[in-house]
Amino acid sequence: MTGAGTRRAFIVTFGCQMNEYDSGRLGELLAARGWQSAATREEADFIFFNTCSVRARAARRVLNHLEEVRALKRRKPSLIVAVGGCVAEQEGQALLDRTPWLDLVAGPQQVPLLPDLLEEMRATRGGFRRALTGPGRQPAWSRANLESLSKRGSDLKAPRAATLTAGLTIMQGCDNYCAYCVVPYLRGPELSRPAGEILEEAAALVAGGARDITLLGQNVNAYGRGLAGAPGFPELLKAVADLGVERLRFVTSHPKDFSPELIELYARLPALGDSLHLPVQSGSEAVLKAMRRGYSREQYLTLVRALRRARPALALSTDVIVGFPGETEADFEATLDLVETVNFDAMFSFKYSDRPGVASAGFPDKIPEEEKASRLARLQARQKAISLDRNKAHIGQVLEVLVERSGRRPGQVTGRARNFKLVHFDGSPELIGRLVPVLIAAAGPASLRGQAQDPRPVG
Repeated sequence: MTGAGTRRAFIVTFGCQMNEYDSGRLGELLAARGWQSAATREEADFIFFNTCSVRARAARRVLNHLEEVRALKRRKPSLIVAVGGCVAEQEGQALLDRTPWLDLVAGPQQVPLLPDLLEEMRATRGGFRRALTGPGRQPAWSRANLESLSKRGSDLKAPRAATLTAGLTIMQGCDNYCAYCVVPYLRGPELSRPAGEILEEAAALVAGGARDITLLGQNVNAYGRGLAGAPGFPELLKAVADLGVERLRFVTSHPKDFSPELIELYARLPALGDSLHLPVQSGSEAVLKAMRRGYSREQYLTLVRALRRARPALALSTDVIVGFPGETEADFEATLDLVETVNFDAMFSFKYSDRPGVASAGFPDKIPEEEKASRLARLQARQKAISLDRNKAHIGQVLEVLVERSGRRPGQVTGRARNFKLVHFDGSPELIGRLVPVLIAAAGPASLRGQAQDPRPVG
C-alpha cells in the first residue's frame, strides 16, 4: 500500500543510450525530492515516456503506450502523464491536442526543470497542461537556453547513483544532416558540454564504483567543435582515462570525424575497450552519396584497416539501413559484400522509413515494403552467421569479464568482456562488480558461455 505522502514515478525509455542517460538523471533528480520508483504504471503518480523518433516504428510505439494509459488516467485523474525525448521535440503542442489525457510534453533539455514543474502541477491538482517544446517554440538546444536551463537545474543537481557501468553525455545534436536522419531537426546542432563538467561527473562516477564508462553523443567524436577552449575528443578521452576508469567506450561515432589521433589512442590507451560502434549505413558508393554520409566506401574500409592495425583485438559493430530510396539490387549486394569484407561482430539493421522534414522523404524511387523486408532478412541472416563465427573464435580463450548481474538461471552470472561481448558462466552473485577470468567453452550469435578459471576474482 502506498503511503499518504509517497510519490511514485514510472519512467519508460525508448531508443538511444542518451535517452537512457536522461531517464536515469530524471530518476535521480526525482529521488532527491523524495519520489520513489513505481514498479507498475498502476501505482504511479507520474508516468514519463522518454521517446525516440529516429524511425517511424519507434515513434508509433509511444502512441500505443499512451493509448494504454488512457483508461488508467480516467480512473486516476491525479496521475500526471508526460512525453519527453525526440517525439516531444517533433510533435509539441500537437501531441497534447490529440491526446487529451496527456499532461506534459518536454524535450531532453527540460529534464532538470521537471521536478519543480511536477510540484507545481500536483499543487494545482493537474490544473494545467503544457508543451515545453515542439515546432515553433524557442529551440531548447540554443546555447543561451542551454546555459539558462543548466543554471536552473543546478539547484536540483543530484549525485549519480552508484553503478558498475555508466553512460555520460558529453554533447548532443548533430551538424551532418544526413538525408534520412531527423536527429539534427529534433536535437539541434552540435553542442558540447564544458570539459570541466564532464570530468567532474566522470570522477564522481569512478568514486561511486563505476568501472566501465561510455561517453555519449549523437556525433560523439566531434566533441569540442564550437566550444571555446574545449579539448579535442582524443584529449578528453585521455583525461577521463586518467581518472582511473578501467574501461572506457563511446557512442555514436561518425566515420568522417575519426581523426588519426583518435585511431592512435587504440594503440596506446589501455582503458579504451576492445569494442567500437562505427555506423556505415550502406556498402554502396551511390547510396552513401545519396545519404550524404560524407565518406566513401573505400574511406570507411581504410578506417577499419587502420583501427585493426592499432588494436587487433577490436570488435566492430555497425548500423545498416536497407531499402533507401533508389537502392538497387546491385547496391544491396555491395552492402552484403562490405559486411563480408569487414566481418562485423554485431550489427543493428533497419528498413528505411521516411521521417518528417528530412531530405530523403522527398526522394523518388521508394522501395516496396516487401522488398525492404526481404533484403533485411537476407542481411540479418548473413550477419547472424558472421557473428556466430566471430564468437566461436573465442572458444578456448580466457576473457576478462566484468560481472554485471545474475544470469538467466539460478547459479549463473553475466557480464561483459573487454570487447563488450556478453558472457554467461556459473558463479555466485557475490562476483557482481568483480573482474573474473573466464575460459570460453561455447558460443552463440549473441553471447558466449564459459567457466570461471579462478574462484578468486581479478579485482
